[in-house]
Amino acid sequence: MTVSDPSGPKTTPRSVEGKDVKSAYARWAPVYEVIATPTVPARKIAAKRVNEVGGRFLEAGVGSGSALSLYDPNVSLVGVDLSHDMLKIARERVAKGLPNVEAIVEMDLMSLAFADASFDGVVCMFTITAVPDARQVMREFARVVRPGGIVMIASHFEAKSGPWQVTDRLLTPFSKRLGWNPSMPIDGVLDVPGLTLEKREDLPPAGLITLLVFRRTA
Repeated sequence: MTVSDPSGPKTTPRSVEGKDVKSAYARWAPVYEVIATPTVPARKIAAKRVNEVGGRFLEAGVGSGSALSLYDPNVSLVGVDLSHDMLKIARERVAKGLPNVEAIVEMDLMSLAFADASFDGVVCMFTITAVPDARQVMREFARVVRPGGIVMIASHFEAKSGPWQVTDRLLTPFSKRLGWNPSMPIDGVLDVPGLTLEKREDLPPAGLITLLVFRRTA
């Protein structure tokens, strides 16, 4: 006798490669500000948490630079992203007057071109699910942050129940075209050597976004 799974069919999480991200965000770039509108409240909260810390931060996955104007003068920034098309928009923003932004650089988060302990913190919003290997990216974040520094991750992770679980399952087969994996488990960023989780915060809309704050240990 076959017993059906009451939770419904399982969907295998699909990772995305760099070429998928570049292709997807070349399409998304002209309309990204519109489609990302639901994430604006979460971005504001994440930027506020960065402002509370202050210092030199790496914004990993800076994209079109939509969060850059949210940082206070006590925060200096380097923004990196893999999408050339998104970075063009970010550079235009900086050119209009954001003096605390040191540089906007095209770079792969899997292999950051920075020396060890280059930053007081890293903030990564809505990008950790758009990489081939989240654990490798987290290791790179740990490497470039000084001991005692902060790594902040704001993202949607795989939902275990509720309406977001249904949405995740519907979108996951299209991960490569979307440029991100809607069903990436949160385990992919936890238990990384050198990073200790200090805080977990649910952000709007309706708990869709999770903010994780890690401390870089020696």
